[in-house]
Amino acid sequence: MSKVNVYSINVKGLNSPRKRRLLFRELRRKSVEIAFLQETRIPKLAAFRLSDPTYSRTYMSCSTPKRNGVAIRLRNSCPMVVEEVHADGLGWCVIVRGTISSQPYSLVALYGPNCPDTSFWDDTRDFINSHARGKIIMGGDFNATLCPPVDRSDPRGDRLTQPSSSQDNQYHGFVHELGLIDIWRIQHPSTRDYTFYSHVRDSYSRIDCFLTSPDCIPTVLSSDIGSITWSLKLTPFAPSPGRRWRLDPFLLNKPGVSDTIKETTSEYFQLNNTPDISPQILWAAYKPVIRGKLLSLAAYHKKLKLADITSLQTQLRQHELQHKSSPSPETFTALSRVRSDLNQLF
Repeated sequence: MSKVNVYSINVKGLNSPRKRRLLFRELRRKSVEIAFLQETRIPKLAAFRLSDPTYSRTYMSCSTPKRNGVAIRLRNSCPMVVEEVHADGLGWCVIVRGTISSQPYSLVALYGPNCPDTSFWDDTRDFINSHARGKIIMGGDFNATLCPPVDRSDPRGDRLTQPSSSQDNQYHGFVHELGLIDIWRIQHPSTRDYTFYSHVRDSYSRIDCFLTSPDCIPTVLSSDIGSITWSLKLTPFAPSPGRRWRLDPFLLNKPGVSDTIKETTSEYFQLNNTPDISPQILWAAYKPVIRGKLLSLAAYHKKLKLADITSLQTQLRQHELQHKSSPSPETFTALSRVRSDLNQLF
């Protein structure tokens, strides 16, 4: 059996080239096949900014001003065969319909409003009912919670008395009428964890999640609230072809790399530049030698960077848990510092 990793994130704007580069790198690092993006804030005329060689299939719903915006990105190796795409044209919802392993699926990216809006939930429900077919996988930032007592923290510590807001009630009705389920909550029925921190309310909430048709449950291998990923059981599909090797120019800026290359080159030509070897053969044989050395150096520095990233990610998770359990300026400062150190590595 094969698997497909699905990922959902509120990107809070992607007009910055650096933010797009970091996002694309993170998607590749996590081997994400299907990515749901919310709040892209990319206007219709600038949709080309989301182009990427690894994720050549991108389906968006944009609004004319730089606000809202949702997108679904499919990796080139993703086995989904796309048949139809429907966008609401307002940057709130986009539906990609097709088949995965011969099974009909509808992928839905959704970004909910920040304030109660009954017409939004009603119109979006009708829009999905009109265009979605087969099993539904919906990834989004809904700006509401399904069960406030467990999905929202209270700075006073009185979690069990969390009231449902009108936005929560409208969202709950929307999910119920579509017959969807919160897959992470199904797998973690009593776990308290959150995806968003409000400075104004000094509280955490779980407003980002995956909703799916009940018949998708047997296909889910795992779910993680930190990255909101899925692994779906699928029949095997052909692997994507390998890429041609290219030198990473940033590798040459690493300490000691240039000196190592010079030493390797000098040693090679001293040992092999003999009268019985023609210049053509000498040069042709040099290229795989130096490429192998560069690959070795790249793997070494990648290992060092990965160790630093892993260490900082562990620290980040620890500080997040600490801040969620006891929010304070001190814990938030420590969390921000680690997050900044991690961003500098990308």
